[in-house]
Amino acid sequence: MVKQKSDYSKLLIFAAALVTVVRYCAAFIASDTGQITGWLSDAITFFMGLSGLGMGILDTFGGVYLFDGWRHTMPASGKSWSFRFKVLTIFVFGIIVTGIMILVPFTESRVSHKSMAEILGLNGGLTWWSILVNAAPYLLIGGVTVGNSIIGTNQAEKLPESYRKNSGKLSENSGNFEVAKPRWNKVPVSEYAEIAISKTGEIQSRYGLDERTARNWRTKAQKGIK
Repeated sequence: MVKQKSDYSKLLIFAAALVTVVRYCAAFIASDTGQITGWLSDAITFFMGLSGLGMGILDTFGGVYLFDGWRHTMPASGKSWSFRFKVLTIFVFGIIVTGIMILVPFTESRVSHKSMAEILGLNGGLTWWSILVNAAPYLLIGGVTVGNSIIGTNQAEKLPESYRKNSGKLSENSGNFEVAKPRWNKVPVSEYAEIAISKTGEIQSRYGLDERTARNWRTKAQKGIK
């Protein structure tokens, strides 16, 4: 297995939820008061600006993180796509398309020195653009959730049957599943031949090893089949 990347899924989910808090607060305040004015309007404008800045950063880097995860979990050539991977694909490209549709009117607005209302018009364009802006955080949350589930499943499936049976130890303190660390003396002799001719990266991916250990396993396997 190639060195495991840091998991930012929880951070992305909570960050995406956080940037929508200001919008929800403002929307419910407006629904109860009818109109937001005075210092409250100034405060909401300020925090909306921070929320927009945060969502811009989150959507860009979160989208890249999600696309990279989608790329690494893509089924091998000739294998069918699972339902969850198809759903993840919809989320990934949904984020990409949504981002483009949000940015194009803004770019046109900046170039033409017109307001967004003038660019989008009042015949539905502004409404659809607003829907896309507010849907973006939820697309990211959904994509990260589905992607995290697929990655966990794929990692478990890559381990041999002898490891998968013992990989679901439940931590009494944290409540998280811990995958048992593979050991050479637990590898069935029937797998020696395949390990002996496999590339280092393939051994890493299959057994969840670092590069040095994978090379050592291949050497042991080659000696074991002589």
